[in-house]
Amino acid sequence: MQLERKRIFLRSLAVTAIAVTATFGLSFPTRWILGMPIDWLAWIECVVIPVVIAFPVSWFIFSQAEALRRANWLLTQSHNDLESAHKRLTFVSRHDQMTGLLNRDGFLDRLERAVGRGSEGFLLVVDADHFKQINDRYGHPKGDEALRKIAQALRYSVRSSDAVGRIGGEEFAILLTGIDRREAEQLAELTRRHVELIPWEGEKGERHRLTVSIGGADLRRHGANASEALRVADRCLYAAKNRGRNQVVFDYIAEAVA
Repeated sequence: MQLERKRIFLRSLAVTAIAVTATFGLSFPTRWILGMPIDWLAWIECVVIPVVIAFPVSWFIFSQAEALRRANWLLTQSHNDLESAHKRLTFVSRHDQMTGLLNRDGFLDRLERAVGRGSEGFLLVVDADHFKQINDRYGHPKGDEALRKIAQALRYSVRSSDAVGRIGGEEFAILLTGIDRREAEQLAELTRRHVELIPWEGEKGERHRLTVSIGGADLRRHGANASEALRVADRCLYAAKNRGRNQVVFDYIAEAVA
């Protein structure tokens, strides 16, 4: 604030000096042309009047300019803070806080956009096997730890362009775009193996194998809408469960999952 007042004072002083100089430059030649005397009163008028008028007016103008500059800076800071807060809120509203993956709403939004564009790709629904037993035996904190490790394995298994989300308690989903069935099955199998290899231990250090069952749906064949793609992938997932779990299924027989 002290620096700001000094800046205003120096600017006002400069304007006042210019006003005084201009007054002398206009007043004395005019008096000489008109034959008016240049006495002490003329000198006082050329100094006092500009100082009395120019300095307060310029001080007011520069003060307002500084106030506007400060207000603009504060407004810019507020805008940046709001933009950052909006980005954080958007991220939080679209992501699962425990795993960092997309939450159900965030993932379904990505899926609906892919279906709406008619994108080639596959939807994978992934479910942790026997997860209730993990919670019952080791407790919910260890269960949450297992979910975080599974989430990391899923993210590690797919491409950076693929969407991975947690759409239920122990249920995840992966959206693979621009990929054919053979590649989708390979990625799904790679994902299953990565989860199976997770080093995870219970409370007393005993090792427990984590596994997942995976069902896949072709967006071109079953992507009339997001709900249809999820329905088909869920049926394939349940078929994988019925076949013994820790499997990948891209086709299902209705009688087997009825």
